[in-house]
Amino acid sequence: MTSTVILDEKQFELLQRYVGMLETIEEALAYVTDSFKDIEKTEGDRVLADVFESFGQVSESNELIKALFKKSPEVVRVLNEFKLVIDQTMKLDGHLGESNIKEEIVKGKLSPAFSAWKLEIDRVLKPLLNN
Repeated sequence: MTSTVILDEKQFELLQRYVGMLETIEEALAYVTDSFKDIEKTEGDRVLADVFESFGQVSESNELIKALFKKSPEVVRVLNEFKLVIDQTMKLDGHLGESNIKEEIVKGKLSPAFSAWKLEIDRVLKPLLNN
């Protein structure tokens, strides 16, 4: 049960920054998704590259948070599910120059996978930040 974990100030700040980073990534993916149809959003490829870089930071942070919550199997399970997001990201390998395929993967697979995973993260971590 996650409620048994008592966070110190540094751990609380880590979780706050982590959740904030995930919200920023979600906004970035929305921008990239919109950029396929909105010609005013010209930075889609750069933002997508930033998202990929951020996924590395998420993976590193997941390891720290898993150590913190090693006695909370549900939190560990949800953190491990980030692999599903990475699996969708890997589908872009070799297709970044092909706009139609890139759009299909980002809009139809990557963005929904990330949003679904983030919803689960919010469900297990946000209650800890509201106490």
